[in-house]
Amino acid sequence: MHMINRITAGMICMVTAFFFFLQCVPAVSAMTYTPDFAITSKSAVMMNTDKDVIVYEKDADRKMYPASLTKIVTAMVVLDNVPEDALDTTMYEAPLSVFDELYGTGASAVGLTRGEITSVKDLLYSLLLKSACESAGVLAYNVGGQSTQNFVAMMNNKAKEIGCTGTHFTNAHGLFDKNQFTNAHDMAKIVKYALDYYPKLVEIACTVDYQMQPTNVHGEGWAHIYHTNSMINPDSYEYYPYVKGFKTGTLDECGRNLATLGEKDGNHYLLVTLGSPQTDEDGDTVYNHYKDHKKLYEWAFEHLSYKQIVERGKELSELQVRFGGNSDFVRLVTGEEYSCIWSDQIDPDKILSKIELDEESLNSDGTANAPINEGDKFGSYSLFYEVSDGRGTRSETICTVDLVAQRSVTLSSVSYNVDKAKSFLTSGWFIAAVVIALALVICYIAIVITANKKRKQRIRRVRRDRRF
Repeated sequence: MHMINRITAGMICMVTAFFFFLQCVPAVSAMTYTPDFAITSKSAVMMNTDKDVIVYEKDADRKMYPASLTKIVTAMVVLDNVPEDALDTTMYEAPLSVFDELYGTGASAVGLTRGEITSVKDLLYSLLLKSACESAGVLAYNVGGQSTQNFVAMMNNKAKEIGCTGTHFTNAHGLFDKNQFTNAHDMAKIVKYALDYYPKLVEIACTVDYQMQPTNVHGEGWAHIYHTNSMINPDSYEYYPYVKGFKTGTLDECGRNLATLGEKDGNHYLLVTLGSPQTDEDGDTVYNHYKDHKKLYEWAFEHLSYKQIVERGKELSELQVRFGGNSDFVRLVTGEEYSCIWSDQIDPDKILSKIELDEESLNSDGTANAPINEGDKFGSYSLFYEVSDGRGTRSETICTVDLVAQRSVTLSSVSYNVDKAKSFLTSGWFIAAVVIALALVICYIAIVITANKKRKQRIRRVRRDRRF
């Protein structure tokens, strides 16, 4: 016998984790994951760039200083104003004001001097590989119309265009300023924006080494520069073959920052970490930001994958149908499939499911009325995951899909008309009408009886009077 009226059961949260785990292996899109290790960086964001979803974050909205990650936006503004085919031929002269600003700061440099004329191409390579602060100053001064402040305004406008809400710039090189700040969420947006719209920037930022061209001051072979990210240098102890680019940044005020791209087996990630300490408890110099990136990439490559969590057309519940011609029930199924990035470390017992039916689509007794068309929506089906952390236990939504009719149910005119007749005969109006009609009939009968009695009395009086 078919299942009858599972509405009540459908509205109760059901643990179906193991069932789904066997069919499709865990997944997420609106969820982030927590690996079984800690990182030294104060804040971080890891994004799967194939699906544009964040898979890991740590204190991602915390206010931090960008340091030389600032130079990514510097490069964007330059590329907005200098055509790509003119990078080799557009030459900028280094003004004295650039070196005055950097004097005594210990800022990273490539070795330019006052009055040196360099191509925009070389300035961009030295900016993003060597993290040269004087290159940032030369670019800002010239692109800003001989005004670095004008250039900084352009940088802030670019940050707003990208969608950053916690970022503000006061200079183009990233040296410390209490009013120049960002957060991991914003920096991830900036790097992703570069991936989407600045292929030349990405090409430069992922280059391992570069030979600076001769200038009016320096001759041929004067500077062979290497990327400051040791993870992409095959000769470095920190080398990790699955990482490309992207930019480093270090300040005493915030520690070590690092943005990288990771790729393995067709999976692509973007990772930003901010605020890894420069020294350990003993005061020794450490480079734990590289270890943070390696551990997070290895975790993602090993445990995260794109999986189907909900298949389309999966039967989940059933409704009784009134006035059905070809059936007295309809099965409710998932109206769409759902796939997402998922971790195989998820505990399947912590996955919960819930069916919610649309009350507007049903009768008061929980039934539905024919006709019903295949695909008609009657509610939704949701999956949740229970997350336990320092803040307690909470539920994160994995997905919500429509719950729809599996097939059409035609209307039986006979059943419908019979029901309407029954409804009419038992309706308050009909009963009231019957009562009123009966009352009128009774009144009429009473009136007739009374009238007949009076008529008979008159007849008897007339006969009596005649006798006398």
